[in-house]
Amino acid sequence: MKGELKTLLAMPEKSVLLVEDSTLTRFSSRRTLEEKGYLVDEAASGQEALVKARGKGEPYDLVILDIHLPGMDGLAVLENLKRLPEYRYVPVMVVTVESNAAVVKKAIDLGAVEYLCKPYSVEELVRRVEKLIGPGVRGEESPAEMLHKVLRNELNRASRGGLKVALVLARSEKLGKGKIGECARQARRRLREIDTVIELSKSTLALILPHTGKEGAQVVTTKLESFLQGTWSYGIAVYPDNGKDGEELFAYAEAALKESWEKKEPGAPAQQQASDT
Repeated sequence: MKGELKTLLAMPEKSVLLVEDSTLTRFSSRRTLEEKGYLVDEAASGQEALVKARGKGEPYDLVILDIHLPGMDGLAVLENLKRLPEYRYVPVMVVTVESNAAVVKKAIDLGAVEYLCKPYSVEELVRRVEKLIGPGVRGEESPAEMLHKVLRNELNRASRGGLKVALVLARSEKLGKGKIGECARQARRRLREIDTVIELSKSTLALILPHTGKEGAQVVTTKLESFLQGTWSYGIAVYPDNGKDGEELFAYAEAALKESWEKKEPGAPAQQQASDT
């Protein structure tokens, strides 16, 4: 795992400006797109969106624009955005809570190329984005690559806001064939939208928990015990207490996982615990 994190290929990311005043929608949409390899900037208002668009050296590859915004609404933002020469051909997808034909027609007349009605699923969001600008990265990401990317993004945000991020490694050796995928799906359903669950191997899950300290991470592991099959061991590491970057955080969590596993499985080889992650 450590070697994979250090030798990741540099894959080009396509940039997206997400303009949305709902904090929860903005957070979950950004997380979903980042996990698919897109580089996402946020704006909570029309004014902020225009400032970011004008200030970016290279234009965004895509703008996702909510129609209903405080102050300047999305249609006004779209009109101003399309006046900028560098955004003349940049695709804009508008998002609205209503499929009002007149509003959608006006948005298209102003230069939008796609629209999405709320509430929408993350799968539909990704499908529309890929349709407009293609996949975020070339080829499929390995679990290590995804872990590296999510940790990097979360640690960057945490460092700017003085917040904590917890990394939890969860391991069970006695799962049946293919069961780790089902465990991951159960965990995603039960945890918060802002949390990320990654299948690192046939026996190990990685959980990235934003805004979470050690006590909060322990609450999560207790919750996992209530619905996951099998016997699990856990390793917890918290930024910035246990590491200043993803490498250090993973190393700390890996060591904690080994210690936990050895207590449950006396005599288990020390190097075996997370070697397949």
